[in-house]
Amino acid sequence: MNAPQNARKNTKPSLDGIAKQKALDAEMEWAKVELLLETLETRKSDSLDFHEIPVWSIRDLVRHAFEAGYREGLHTGYRQGRGDAAREAAREEAPTSPRNPELPTT
Repeated sequence: MNAPQNARKNTKPSLDGIAKQKALDAEMEWAKVELLLETLETRKSDSLDFHEIPVWSIRDLVRHAFEAGYREGLHTGYRQGRGDAAREAAREEAPTSPRNPELPTT
């Protein structure tokens, strides 16, 4: 069934959405500083939008993004009840045995 046309949409952002946007803004600022760029906005000018960037800067940027995503995934696992994910996110040693005892350990 279709919703009534006069029904208001929920336009209030969620707290999780706000937190994610703040984290994304912080990461974009970090990337801007790391890559020595004035802005990450498109300025519709080749001389302003295209830059020579050394491969080590790209590698560092990819590594940083991967680690941030990995940590977020671990925290998500923690929110889903995975205690070993919380230990790993805190950079403590997590158990090396599989969660399912029927799985091989090697």
